[in-house]
Amino acid sequence: MDLTKLVEWEKSRMSHQVGRMVKRGLVAKEECPDDGRGAFIVATPAGYQAIEDAAPLHVEHVRRLFIDALTKDELAAMARISARVLEHIEKQPD
Repeated sequence: MDLTKLVEWEKSRMSHQVGRMVKRGLVAKEECPDDGRGAFIVATPAGYQAIEDAAPLHVEHVRRLFIDALTKDELAAMARISARVLEHIEKQPD
């Protein structure tokens, strides 16, 4: 899948971001055997570790800023709405 299309970024922006992540050791570029111009962007062990390290703080912030602000009924409604939107998205043509 084309990462630039997935995140809806310009190619130059994606290239700069990936370059910064490569320099930090978070991702690596691997050759794409089917497309000499393309590359696979793969998380490195350090990249996976950065995700694991960030997860607890991320969860804490989501809970404090989002989950704790809503009642149980509001959260249930949000879950129903989210499920409906996801169903709709999955039916869209690529």
